[in-house]
Amino acid sequence: MNFNFLSDLADELQRRLKEAGLLVPTYEQLRTQDKRSEQIKSQIEYYNLSNLLVHYFTVYSRRIPIIQWNVHVSSKLAERNEISNIVQKLESGEDVNGLLSNKVKKLNQAKHADLLRSEWGIYHLHFKENRSEDLLFVYFNEDNAYLLDILKHEKPDGSVVTWTNTDLIQIIHDNWPHIIESSIFKTDSDAPVLTAEQRRTLRKKTTNTNVVVSDGTEYMPLGGGFSSSKHPVSAVIQSDFLLHRVKQLQASVRDNYSVIEKALAEHTTTPNLKLKLDDNFQPLVVESEKGILLNLQENEEPT
Repeated sequence: MNFNFLSDLADELQRRLKEAGLLVPTYEQLRTQDKRSEQIKSQIEYYNLSNLLVHYFTVYSRRIPIIQWNVHVSSKLAERNEISNIVQKLESGEDVNGLLSNKVKKLNQAKHADLLRSEWGIYHLHFKENRSEDLLFVYFNEDNAYLLDILKHEKPDGSVVTWTNTDLIQIIHDNWPHIIESSIFKTDSDAPVLTAEQRRTLRKKTTNTNVVVSDGTEYMPLGGGFSSSKHPVSAVIQSDFLLHRVKQLQASVRDNYSVIEKALAEHTTTPNLKLKLDDNFQPLVVESEKGILLNLQENEEPT
C-alpha cells in the first residue's frame, strides 16, 4: 500500500495556489524569507512543509470568499454613491479579489504583509482593478460585509496615515457593536490612547496593540493579530493544526495497515491512498484508483 500524506498535502496546497492564479513559492524562496538562524530552521520538523502551509493560509486569509454577501453600510457612507458598484458585486456574489492590493499575489508575504487585516480584520478595496487613491474599508463577518468608510491610501512618508486609523474600529463599535463583542478586553478602560502615528511605529516593530474607543471600551485585535514574522496569527494556528492532523492520519494508516488493506480487498489488491482537503481544509483519505473515501476515526477500525 502506497501513501505519503505529507507529500500529498504539499501537492494540494500548490494546486490550490495555481488554481487561484497565484504564484507558488519554492521551498528555497520561503526559507530565504525566514530571518531565523539556520540552526533554528534545522531543528524544525517538516520545516519546508510548515513554511508552505503558513504561506498558503496567509494568502488565503487575505482573499475574499466568493459568496453572496449581506451588505451593511455605515452611517459614514450613507450618502456615498460611489460604493454602489462594489455593493452590487458583493450582494450578487461576484469575485471582488481583483480590487485587493497587488501585494496579495506576492511571493514574500512577510515583506508585503497586510498588517491592518491581520490585526484588525479589516480589508481595503480599490475602486478600480488598476488601483485608486481612494479605498473602501470593509469588515467581513460570517456572510456579512460591513462597509465602514472611504479613506485615502496611506503615504510612505507618513503624510497620510491610514492603516492605523482607529476611526475604523470606532465605526464598527458605533454601528454594529454586537459583531465584535468577543474581542472586548474591558469596558471601562483607562489605558492610554495611542495616536495613529504611534501605532504605525509599533506595527513596523511587529507589535500588536489594543484599541480604546470613545466610551472606554477596549478591544483586543479584531483580526487575531500578527506574529513576529508578520504572518497572521490565525494562519500560523491553522498551519500547525492541519500539519498535526495530517501527521496523525499518517500514523493511523501506518498502524492500521493490515485492517485497511483487508477492508479494501474487494475493491483493489493494490490500494493507493491519497490525502485530499475539503473546502473547509479538513483532511480526507481516499483510495485514488477507485475513489473510495476512508472513514478513519479514533479508536475504531477504518471502514
